[in-house]
This record gives sequence, structure tokens and C-alpha cells, in this order.
Amino acid sequence: MAEKNRVIGFDMGGTKMLAVVLDEKYEPCGQAKVRTPVGAGNKETLEAIVSLIHEALDEADAKTKQLAAIGIAVPGPIDREAGRVISMPNVDMQDYALRDKLEEAIGVPVVLENDVNAGTYGEFVAGAAKDAENVIGVFPGTGVGGGIIIDGTLYRGRTGSAGEVGHMIVDAGGWRCGCGKYGCLEAVASKTAIAKDLVHLAMKGQSPTVLEKAGTDIAKIKSKLIRQAMEAGEKPVVEVVERAAWYLGVGLGSLVDIFDPDLVIVGGGLVEKLGDLYLKPVEKSMRAHSMIDSDVGLVAASLGDDSVIVGSAALAWREQE
Repeated sequence: MAEKNRVIGFDMGGTKMLAVVLDEKYEPCGQAKVRTPVGAGNKETLEAIVSLIHEALDEADAKTKQLAAIGIAVPGPIDREAGRVISMPNVDMQDYALRDKLEEAIGVPVVLENDVNAGTYGEFVAGAAKDAENVIGVFPGTGVGGGIIIDGTLYRGRTGSAGEVGHMIVDAGGWRCGCGKYGCLEAVASKTAIAKDLVHLAMKGQSPTVLEKAGTDIAKIKSKLIRQAMEAGEKPVVEVVERAAWYLGVGLGSLVDIFDPDLVIVGGGLVEKLGDLYLKPVEKSMRAHSMIDSDVGLVAASLGDDSVIVGSAALAWREQE
């Protein structure tokens, strides 16, 4: 048996951190998770990461010497070449050489990646896009993240920040986005954008379901609640969701024209909970706003949270080849 026969995929999420030990076929051997240490800072967060990795190795009955690499997916801007986290506000990690510090602590090569890039690559390796070569992955959630695969290779761009599809302008002069620009896809098509609109509906008495279960607290408006309101026949809620889906399709139509992909993947909680109630209007809009008359497929991501784990692990392992 080869000595370097294990790899770790690490999802450094905003609410939880998950470390999974995978074999050469990207099958899980053991895992460990813990709540993300909010506001912990650089040193304390590093200690939590190291501890979780050792816990996952113990669960997998594996040794550090068996690890080919560790892939760590970060929900925030990174300098991939330098191995630095530029900013992760939720854990108060700022301008930190996470790669080098973690390599020093574990003694194994570490590769940093953006979490949505990792998720898209995971679907390419073992999920809905495993038979494709050119893929656009879009994940609407708190924001709208994206990943681009060209000829089987993750496209990162000059600085490593390619794939920020959430900040393409789809409504010039429209709502202000968190990035400071106006009319970004993220400002009109993210789950956050939907939740803001649903709060207004609840306040006006147009969504009894949302008012009863979430009141006017945006944080309580989850994808499951959105589906419940739609299934209750609350037409204004359906209109809000379909409007966001329409805008996502506007953005996807442009991406199809630019990249001519084999496949477009849409993932995240909205897709998992709403299914075709969301995907069908997204696809209809995408085809209406694409100049290319093609049979490019649009499918739901299939790996769920595992896509980030598999993708970060695969990118790390392949970088050692």
C-alpha cells in the first residue's frame, strides 16, 4: 500500500469547520467537525484547525505520514499563491499566512482555495459534472458564488479571484450590493435578497407563513421556510422567488454566451430545498437570455456539502502530482 494514500478536505465554513479524511477514490474514511470559533483571531483559529485535523485522523485510524496533502476551503478572499487568508470577518482572521502556519504545524503540504471554487471542482470530480470538461458552477446563498472549469482545469485568473459571478451587473443602477456597486447579481438573486423581500411581505401581511415562523428576522428565513410559504399558495412569495430566479438566469445567459460550457451547475440550499420550483424558472430565463442556441445542460449540484470537501481535497492532491 502506498504510503501517501490519504488526503484531507477541510471546509472552513462560517458556522462550522469540517475536516474529512479521504482515500485515493475520494471516499471518506473519517471526519470531525466543530463550530467555527467566531471572533477567535488568527492564532486561536489555527489551533482549532490543527486540533480538528488530528481528531479526523484519529477517527480514520490514519497517520500524518499517510497524508499526501491538506486542502482547505475558505469562505472569503485569499491570496492563493502566497497562501494567505486576506479576510475572514466571521472568525476575525485578517491577512494571515494560513498555509505556511498549517504546514509548519502538521508537516504536510497545504493548498488554500476559495470555497465555491472547491465546490464546483468537487462536482467536476465526483458529482453532477463528472462527465463534463467545461463547467460553470453557481451557488446562490448569502451571496452568489461561482466557479469556472475550462478544459478540465479550474480557472482562477491572474490573481486567483476569477469566478466572482455574483458581482456581474445585471441591473445597472439597481439595488446596492454589499460590495458597494449597484445592480450586482448578488444584490437581486441571492437568498439574502429573497429574504429581504420576504420580510417586507411579512410586514405587509402578504406572507402569513413567514410572519408566523420568522417574523421580520431575516436570519430566520431559511430555504425550507421559503418552500413552505410557496406550497401554502402565497403568491407574493412565489413572485419574489421567481424574480430572483429570473435574475439568476439573466446572469447565467451571459455566462453561457461567454464560455459556451458543456454544463451549468446550480447548487446551495435554495436548490436543495426548492428543487424545480426554483430551477425551472432559472433555466427558462437562462435560455431566454443566451444568444447561443445550444443544448447546454442546467442541473442541480449533487454532492451537497460534500462538494467543498471533495473539491478542496482533489485540488490539493493533484497539486502534488
